[in-house]
Amino acid sequence: MKLHQTLLASATLLACLAAQAQTVSITPSLSNVNLGDTFSVDVAATGFPDKIFGGGYNLAFDPAILQLDAVTIPASWEFATSTGLLDPVAGTVSDVFFNTFVAPIKGDFLTATLKFTAVGSGTSAISLSESGAFPFGNEFGNPVAVTYVNGSVNVAAVPEPSSLALLLAGVACMGLVSSRRRT
Repeated sequence: MKLHQTLLASATLLACLAAQAQTVSITPSLSNVNLGDTFSVDVAATGFPDKIFGGGYNLAFDPAILQLDAVTIPASWEFATSTGLLDPVAGTVSDVFFNTFVAPIKGDFLTATLKFTAVGSGTSAISLSESGAFPFGNEFGNPVAVTYVNGSVNVAAVPEPSSLALLLAGVACMGLVSSRRRT
């Protein structure tokens, strides 16, 4: 009886680990950019053992630091797609989704590319969460459990050229005053 319980527990653990192997993540997971830069990150799916007909998710970011300029879904998702409903004030995008009937995909694949502009300095998470309206689904129409992995962006403040010129002029004046005092 004890061996049977151990085998059952091991099988349950392996099943749980297999279900968690399917991830959707922001890549790169960490981006370092400067204020004013435009940059892109991908929303990549990895480890899907079954063919996937489509899915969806929600996005969130700090709108004081990042501005979402575009969501681009690859053409391989030909049946029905949506770049979601953007709320730029809240920093959210609801129900980004994509579907195919021609060529279901398994393994690793791209779901979208996000283009941002850095509008404030600091660190912003780019968070993914499950879409209640558009769950990931396999070729048999069954929902597929997905683990979402967030990313983050560090935006460094870069001095504006006029501020830098003013700083250099001040240093030059201090040098001139200092040299006149010596003579």
